Amino acid sequence: MRQPFSADLGLLLLRLAAGIFLLMSGLRKASWIGTEGSEAHVDALGVPLAEYIGPALPYVEIVGGAMLCLGLLTRLAAAVLALLAGADAVLMVLGVGTLISIQESRDQMLLLIGNPLEFSVLLAVLGLVLMLTGAGGISADAPLRRALRR
Repeated sequence: MRQPFSADLGLLLLRLAAGIFLLMSGLRKASWIGTEGSEAHVDALGVPLAEYIGPALPYVEIVGGAMLCLGLLTRLAAAVLALLAGADAVLMVLGVGTLISIQESRDQMLLLIGNPLEFSVLLAVLGLVLMLTGAGGISADAPLRRALRR
């Protein structure tokens, strides 16, 4: 059964919001702290295999964010988003992650998003929703999905 246009448009907006935030997070990590800083941060959190995950993290976020924006392999990209944001939220709740004080931060992005824990939970939920629903009709995945149905 075909979804109405409004549902496709809603999924597009959801993908764009989640994708842009993930993309910006990766770009910020890649340009501000680099792969060495990302590795040191992930290692400080006690994440296993930090020497591999840390340097790859900014690029995974950049590629995953771009894939979400385009609607390309959306379920996979959304699963990555849910995993990253969910792990971030869990680490914050356990007290391992950094709960940044918004008042002390000069990062304009943090001033925009508010509480980092709430934001991580929201992004994890967005990832789960997109993982369950898929990209919708306005996406790079849509023509492939239509061809496979025939």
